[in-house]
Amino acid sequence: MKRILLICVVLLLSVHSLMAQATFKFNQYNVLYKGDWMPVVTLFTNYDYGNHWSFTNYFYVNAQQKTGWGEGLVGPTYSPTKWLNVSLLGGVQSNEKSLLRGGPVIFARGKNTSFFCALEFGGKRYRWDIMAFYTWPRVKLGAELIRSYQMYATGPRCEYTFLKGQPLTAFYTALWDFTYGNYASMFGIYTSFPPKR
Repeated sequence: MKRILLICVVLLLSVHSLMAQATFKFNQYNVLYKGDWMPVVTLFTNYDYGNHWSFTNYFYVNAQQKTGWGEGLVGPTYSPTKWLNVSLLGGVQSNEKSLLRGGPVIFARGKNTSFFCALEFGGKRYRWDIMAFYTWPRVKLGAELIRSYQMYATGPRCEYTFLKGQPLTAFYTALWDFTYGNYASMFGIYTSFPPKR
């Protein structure tokens, strides 16, 4: 009963910003690691309340047959300046002994640079994603560091944006898992919908 109640709270908190839809980003990517294929879908929404505050939702589903897992996180985002956002998200996850999950998210951007850092904790499934980019009009080049459980991997990342009406961005990251000494590839596509005015 406690799990169902927590899941309902996360969904109810998400409904307002999903319907208001200030920002909406849909991402589908795949990870190839040691012959295994892991498809992932994420959904990010952010509703701006003004005065430097917004409400953020993040949903993640790993559809791998062996280790399927998902999470739903919600929480406040504070933007002290136009170039910096700091979020504190919390929520629930599946297929873990610990139902609760959360962590900070930091996003900073300059004229031609950007930095993203998400550090998630909950049960045994630590998930970190840290990225830094240099940006041109259609291309972003940078590096990515990820942590999944006890594995750390890093490598170069390239993104290319195409289509004018509703831009789509394709990306590829070549990862070296320096914990276990393996290569991995991560590739996918995402699109963002700007705030409704």
